[in-house]
Amino acid sequence: MKYYSNPRANRLAKEISALTKVAGSAAALAIFIPVCANAQEGWAIEEIVVTAQRRTENINDVGITVNAFSGEQMKELGIKTATDMAQHTPGMTLTEAAPNGIPVYTLRGMGFDDYSAGSNSTVGVYVNQVALPYPVMTSGQMFDIERIEVLKGAQGDLYGRNSTGGAINFISNKPAEYFGAGFSLDYGRYDYAKVDGYITGALNDAVQGRFAFTTTRQDEGIQKHLVTGERLGKQDKSAARALLNWNVSENLSVLADFHIAQDDSDHWAQQAYKVVDVSGGTLTPVNPAELNPSSPRDAAWDLKPQKDQDSSGGSITVDWALNDVLSLTSISAYDQFERDDTSDWDGTSLEDFNIRNVTEIDSYSQELRLSANGDRYSWIAGLYLSSDTVDEAYHAWLSDSGASLGVFGEVESRYQQETDTRALFGHAELELNEQWHLSVGTRYTHEKRSWQGCTYDVDGGVAVLYEFQGIRKFGNAPFELGDCSTIDSANGNFNLQTGYLEVDNTPFKNEMVTENVSAKITLDYAASEDILIYATLGTGFKSGGYNGALANDIAQLAPYQEEETTALELGVKATLLNNTMQLNGALFHYDYRDKQVVGSVDTFLGPLTTTVNVPRSEIEGAELELQWRPLAGLDLKLGVAYLDTLVKEYDSLSSVFTSITNAKGAELPNTAQWQYNGLIGYEFAITDGMLIRMVTNFSYSDSYYNHLEGSLGKVDEWHVEDYWLVNARLALAAEDGSWEVALWSRNLEDKHYYVSSSFGTDTINRPAGPGNTYGINFSYHWM
Repeated sequence: MKYYSNPRANRLAKEISALTKVAGSAAALAIFIPVCANAQEGWAIEEIVVTAQRRTENINDVGITVNAFSGEQMKELGIKTATDMAQHTPGMTLTEAAPNGIPVYTLRGMGFDDYSAGSNSTVGVYVNQVALPYPVMTSGQMFDIERIEVLKGAQGDLYGRNSTGGAINFISNKPAEYFGAGFSLDYGRYDYAKVDGYITGALNDAVQGRFAFTTTRQDEGIQKHLVTGERLGKQDKSAARALLNWNVSENLSVLADFHIAQDDSDHWAQQAYKVVDVSGGTLTPVNPAELNPSSPRDAAWDLKPQKDQDSSGGSITVDWALNDVLSLTSISAYDQFERDDTSDWDGTSLEDFNIRNVTEIDSYSQELRLSANGDRYSWIAGLYLSSDTVDEAYHAWLSDSGASLGVFGEVESRYQQETDTRALFGHAELELNEQWHLSVGTRYTHEKRSWQGCTYDVDGGVAVLYEFQGIRKFGNAPFELGDCSTIDSANGNFNLQTGYLEVDNTPFKNEMVTENVSAKITLDYAASEDILIYATLGTGFKSGGYNGALANDIAQLAPYQEEETTALELGVKATLLNNTMQLNGALFHYDYRDKQVVGSVDTFLGPLTTTVNVPRSEIEGAELELQWRPLAGLDLKLGVAYLDTLVKEYDSLSSVFTSITNAKGAELPNTAQWQYNGLIGYEFAITDGMLIRMVTNFSYSDSYYNHLEGSLGKVDEWHVEDYWLVNARLALAAEDGSWEVALWSRNLEDKHYYVSSSFGTDTINRPAGPGNTYGINFSYHWM
């Protein structure tokens, strides 16, 4: 590609190049399809049913961009974690903003790269219709799954929590009226072992139950300490879910869901990539062997990164058919999450930036929905209430870091956040005629959020530092061990007699109230029985919040405001070649206001990290999905996503370069321009009742920046390189699905890759992805 000095010309050239690639692929496909069309009769693709609009529908009849995975597809793709799911969802990335285990879900460039446990995600996550308000709560949820639905774009009318990026629905297998049971055994490299099981059936004429469990153990560590040789990578986690369905009458049913999970595994260790000593030379020298290690996945640490997580909860869902048209649904839920995790942020053997997070989250929610289904119309009116509390202690050891200035070694941030949400929503659909279908929806949200907290001096070092810098508490009192060390420097008083700056250091308390009305309108056009064209215009928002990490100054704790997006999307869903091909595509444009990103504020210590709002940005992109069965037993799948993000208004204060820069033209974080994923599977019978299934799948992510600041300065340290991943699976199975033996391999080519890059106090760090793993699986089902 030719590059121009004008940035706009460069952007245009890149877009033309991208469109050329898509056009070339489409032309090749157009030539290939007619050649094989005559051989494609009679091998229809299986219909996928989703509940994206809170009722059961064929995915191809829904005017929403939805990526869905069945339990069988998850097995073929090797989807065992949310990260695996993201690799096979066009336009989605899943990273960690920091090494403390907080996942960042980004859909079509909309994500929130914050590492506080009390921060809401831009992408809502739901398990059996219950919202999990904080991303850290999503661990331990992916087992005994019937399907996963990924809805893209603002979901401003039907879903419980506000979000700008979309929603992910995890739907568990439900109790059956007939007896069924099964188990799955996995054993693989590094002494990896996983056992899943379930039992289901009728307890009496009116009650059905299902109990499912999963447990994973791995005794041999994947990573090795670069200096000591200590191993890291142990897995020790388990979860269980019990579902009871009670058919009270012909028109009334009650579903109870009780679940529990624990995880005592090791965290994945960071690799130190580069030292950035912002203190002017006070950093203790890092062992050169720990930087840019030749081993692609080994790392260093002085505090062993470990998890200690427990979660539990339950929900009661009541469905009551009031008559032939009206029905009432009630969902009452409670979820609880606790963790005591350690992480070594700096990726070295020094005590540069070690973290311990002790977190407790309690979440209650209640949803009521009244719905109607007529011959040519349907509507839903609902009420959503939720209340949640986050208590967290964020302890840091920094004795070897430049930030400590050789004075202090330990500090701890403690905060409590309480959030109450009230929402009213409505959604209506009308068949205008045989071809045109109209959907409209709106939602009013009222949210009240209160926060109080402070960073405390643990070892007395901060008191010494403040005395040296001429800072005291109001009343000319010196700081002491255990004091709140987050000060209000902007409103301090300089005492001419003593020569000290006297400041307020009481814990920060604040309350914010957010009100928002979002709306959505979709017009569908059925060009034929097999082709649906839809256009959507909608708005969405994500509420504001507070920075729960370490803070020296009140300016770091000031609330960031809510973000809003206006979304326009045009899509098509086409079922072709006698139901043997499904081709879906979408074009979209998002106008982003006040996007929340990690940035900096100016304080008495210079630029310090917090969360800020980008006034204006925009996102444009396109997605294409192809599923094709050209021959009996042969399945081909391909997904392509193109994304172009642009900051249009924002003045960035750099935490590293200590300057204010006009960030117009920068890219948004975690937004790969190109993403591909695909699958080739072939199944054939070898005897009566026995078959072989061969599957290989791949995923590709273009390069991107983890931080807006990195994009602005084209900083390599924040740049995530592009990478390909290839997996494979070979299975011998019974034709009736009762048993299967399979060999599997993930990251077949043993690629060295990483999905994020973070800045601690003095080092740039990258969490290298797992290398090649392989194993054998055996499953059996009694049906």
